[in-house]
Amino acid sequence: MANLLLTKIDLSDWDEIIDGHYRAFAEEPFCGLHRGSNTPRNREIFKQQCVDGYLTQSNSVWLKVIDVNNERKILGVANYKVKPTYVPLEKTEPDAEMGWLEDAEDKRILAAMITDIVARRLRNVKEGHIFLETLFVLPGFQGRGIGSQLVKWGRDLADRLMVPIWLESSVEAHNLYLHHGFDDVEPSRMVMGKWDIEYSLMRREPNSNTLALDEAAD
Repeated sequence: MANLLLTKIDLSDWDEIIDGHYRAFAEEPFCGLHRGSNTPRNREIFKQQCVDGYLTQSNSVWLKVIDVNNERKILGVANYKVKPTYVPLEKTEPDAEMGWLEDAEDKRILAAMITDIVARRLRNVKEGHIFLETLFVLPGFQGRGIGSQLVKWGRDLADRLMVPIWLESSVEAHNLYLHHGFDDVEPSRMVMGKWDIEYSLMRREPNSNTLALDEAAD
């Protein structure tokens, strides 16, 4: 039986995390477009992007669930961006090179999709919040509550900070987030070329915006 532990990731974890990401999202169309096929070159590009963010983004929290009985194998990963005070989101531009893609048409399609996704965030997310940027569980370990524990960590933090959580859910993960109290804000389906991408922008309201306090004894 697995002995599971939820903790923060280490810099030395990135090769295992990138490998797990490609395995977990092997059938997810947007990840195939956004990260390219699972090749050594693409893994290295993705790893460098993640490490750069990990070392420079002070509001970013990376978590892992590990199996203590199996050489601390990583079974699940989540990344939360914590923004409890509202600051207008910056409009980000797609990577001009997109070195993980070879086809010029795929690059054009990805740029259009990212522009649409960013516009949807800018249009809807106008409050202090936590954003769940990514969450995955390795194939073979899904359905064991690992994803729920990673969601619960963010849900509990959001309740303490009294802010909502936002995320973009794939079709496959949609029921998980509904179970944890998220509501659809703006579903989207984009069909361009050979790509058929469907996801939903979702939001979970915090349990309360106030906290009852016991009167402290002198």
